[in-house]
Amino acid sequence: PRLASLPPLITGPMHLHIKPTSRGAIGNLVLRQLRGPEGELPACNAQIQVAAVGLNFRDVLNVLGAYPGDPGPPGADCAGALIAAGAGATLRCSVGACVVGLATAPLASVARGDCRLLVPMEAAFTEACTLPITWSTVHVALGLAGVRHCERLLLHAATGGVGLVAGGAGD
Repeated sequence: PRLASLPPLITGPMHLHIKPTSRGAIGNLVLRQLRGPEGELPACNAQIQVAAVGLNFRDVLNVLGAYPGDPGPPGADCAGALIAAGAGATLRCSVGACVVGLATAPLASVARGDCRLLVPMEAAFTEACTLPITWSTVHVALGLAGVRHCERLLLHAATGGVGLVAGGAGD
């Protein structure tokens, strides 16, 4: 009975932001109004209405201030609807289609990414947004290592999601 409804603090597009000097605790994340993108989309870029974001261990280390150097904003894997494309963008789908891939700082209502790193998908956003970085890492790593079909791999438990994908890659 003591609880009351409050109007939303932010309406419209928003993003989750880390104060630049405040890494070190998840409590230092703040929700801010997302300013509209300035200017036209750069060539070969696309704008996505973000529906889901996949977070990796790197993102946790980033927020906690335990990642060496400046890792930039957290997040990269995302899924959502394609809402715009820059000049010269070669798209595998049309505006309005569901896409999954990598974008810049997708912990927001709207994100931008290189259209070459986005692929069309079914509307299973929460599952799809966990795939791009882990699966791409495994694909490149096993290719560079020259691993062939029917060869055995010894994977360390510390490999996390990449190890889980690599362990099932032969299935």
